[in-house]
Amino acid sequence: MTLFNKKETEGKANETLGSRISALRKRKNYTQEEFSDLLGVTPQAVSKWENDLSCPDVMLLPKIAEILGVTVDELLTGNINHYASDNVDFSKLKLHIQVNQAERKPINIDVPLSFVKKIARLGNGISGVIGTQALNNNQIDRILQLVDEGVTGEILNLVDENGQTVIIEIR
Repeated sequence: MTLFNKKETEGKANETLGSRISALRKRKNYTQEEFSDLLGVTPQAVSKWENDLSCPDVMLLPKIAEILGVTVDELLTGNINHYASDNVDFSKLKLHIQVNQAERKPINIDVPLSFVKKIARLGNGISGVIGTQALNNNQIDRILQLVDEGVTGEILNLVDENGQTVIIEIR
């Protein structure tokens, strides 16, 4: 699952692989240099991809997609798939957050979405409530917007500057 929605991908038939890589990289707040380090390539290679001067090696596509939080198909086509169920009772949904830190037991947090919405309306964000700085107000607003659109499942998988992994799911 990604942080794209159908409205963001409609009308992007002319979008290139390079422009998708660029947009997804920026969405993840990676510089070209940070992104290139994760892939083991030069920043110049990333720049060439994003400017459509060359394409990444086909063997790099799975790693690029993983880092950017999309499938290889989504990366190549721009068609972002959402897996919302028509049978979901949205009043019972929870925001599940898993925080993985090096050499520590994972932290799992389940918060009812109704509570998340109330906290978000206060404008203070939820980071203090759940004990992680991985979520800011804009990200929470975006997650809630996706839920309102019917998106469930994994919606975010990120690694912060300290190597802490945060996985966010709606379930």
